[in-house]
Amino acid sequence: MSLKYELLRKSIHIISTFIPVLYYQTNKEFMLIFIGAGTLFMILIDILKRYIPFVSRLYRGIFGKILREDESDFSSTLFTGGTWYALGIFLALLLFSRETAVASILIMIWSDSFAAIIGRNFGKHKIGNKTLEGSFAFIFIGMVIILIVPGLTVTKPALICASSAVILTAVFELLPLRVNDNLTLPLFFGFTFNFLLKLTI
Repeated sequence: MSLKYELLRKSIHIISTFIPVLYYQTNKEFMLIFIGAGTLFMILIDILKRYIPFVSRLYRGIFGKILREDESDFSSTLFTGGTWYALGIFLALLLFSRETAVASILIMIWSDSFAAIIGRNFGKHKIGNKTLEGSFAFIFIGMVIILIVPGLTVTKPALICASSAVILTAVFELLPLRVNDNLTLPLFFGFTFNFLLKLTI
């Protein structure tokens, strides 16, 4: 994928920042219904584009430029990164407290986006198919996020746990897993943060 379309893909992710903002204006039940409906719609579209040629052509005409190579083969890959992305957000909303869910989602949106952009353009030190520079960008943005999410790091132990969770999530992101990172990143951060926090109690 060219840099132009990679940036377009990431810009769509960044627009999703409205979801954590909306969460602070509404409640968990509303967000689960809202995001759950959107996720089910995306799953339905993924299924239709595999089996109905008209939907496949229409989808490819609209989104073809921003699909990764593996996503372009509808016969072998059912869900696109966007569907995993929506599912990751939904599960974070479902499983975590508001503060943890918001931090998890923002880290997926911003840390992962900046890691990809910095790694692609300035990465010199390879770690598998990722870069050390991208990982540093991930950690830096993640640290900013945990400091600005209201109510997340109000105590010193919470700050230490959240900082550790960011670093561990950056390391986890380097692993060559077959599961889409749009699903694994928010869940890994949320569960790691909660686990570390419980150890301090």
